[in-house]
Amino acid sequence: MHTDEYEISINRELNHHQHVVKKIRVALAERRQRYTMDYAEAAEAAAAGRLVITAKELAAWQEDVEALPQWEQRLEEYRKALAMMRISASRS
Repeated sequence: MHTDEYEISINRELNHHQHVVKKIRVALAERRQRYTMDYAEAAEAAAAGRLVITAKELAAWQEDVEALPQWEQRLEEYRKALAMMRISASRS
């Protein structure tokens, strides 16, 4: 059942998820550029003592790497829900 309030709520969630995904992607790109390697390489280099990075920064990097696919999946789910809602509303 389609309601304007439900669509507004879905849109808010969609916008929030888009913002978070963009923020994580930017953070990952900045780290990739700053350290000239991706997370897996950085973790290996830090463990071997070839990369100077704080444990906090490395943990934040790992957190972003692990969180991104989950946020992207939820974003896609909200996109599909909104599309289905609009399809069902147009048929009414």
